[in-house]
Amino acid sequence: MADEKQPAVPAKPDFHLVVVHPFGDYARGDKVTDAAEIAALLAGENSRSLTRVFPQ
Repeated sequence: MADEKQPAVPAKPDFHLVVVHPFGDYARGDKVTDAAEIAALLAGENSRSLTRVFPQ
């Protein structure tokens, strides 16, 4: 029986994103905390419109 690979679930990141420059449905100041959404945004063309915020 062959092993079926499960889709990778992104681990919870150590940071969240905050929108600096609005784009798409995101407004300035929006906070993004979902790991899959963070990964998609950082890989996309609007990644420079975001900043990473690390908890203290």
